[in-house]
Amino acid sequence: MIRWFIFFFVFGVVLGTPVFAAGPQSLGQFGYWSAYQLTEGNASICYMIITAKPPVKKGEKKAKRGDIVLMITQRPSEGALDVVSYAAGARFKPASDVSVQIGVKKFDLFTQDDTAWSRDSATDHALAAALRTGQTATLTGTLASGAALADHVNLKGAGDAYYAIGKACGLEVTKPKTAVQKPAQTPPKEVKKSTKTTPKTVKKTP
Repeated sequence: MIRWFIFFFVFGVVLGTPVFAAGPQSLGQFGYWSAYQLTEGNASICYMIITAKPPVKKGEKKAKRGDIVLMITQRPSEGALDVVSYAAGARFKPASDVSVQIGVKKFDLFTQDDTAWSRDSATDHALAAALRTGQTATLTGTLASGAALADHVNLKGAGDAYYAIGKACGLEVTKPKTAVQKPAQTPPKEVKKSTKTTPKTVKKTP
């Protein structure tokens, strides 16, 4: 399956595993996301990645899981676009699903070992769109140990990171809209009461 190859290829570069490609070139840091481009032969692979520390339960000195890794990968030469992957830092319960909640939108991913994936490209596209426009993502599932999983990821910068990897890989992408800052309004001037008195009309006595 092509998305498996993409994930392990890119993730191997991130972790420093030897692979047959030039090292990743940074496209910049966008909020909490890092964007990269790497070359395999004449083909470009572009991806955006956010790495977070898992929550530490009360009474624990450190989390019993590795880092959380959320990634969107573009590989135009293979026709694989918006491939979303989520590594939890620990193995998932076999044959279990992961739910991703972004605003009012919800997506279900299948799991294999410590990674979760979309089941089809349509879900990938929809999930990638939600990630790049949303504020936070909540990912819930069950680990192999039986423990419940609930990760909350701040998506700040996703829109700009997505635009950067799309441009780097020659895709048609729309630059994210930025908030338009309204000009400061000039406060109304204080209206002072006039100290002048209106002269009274003096009537002549006949």
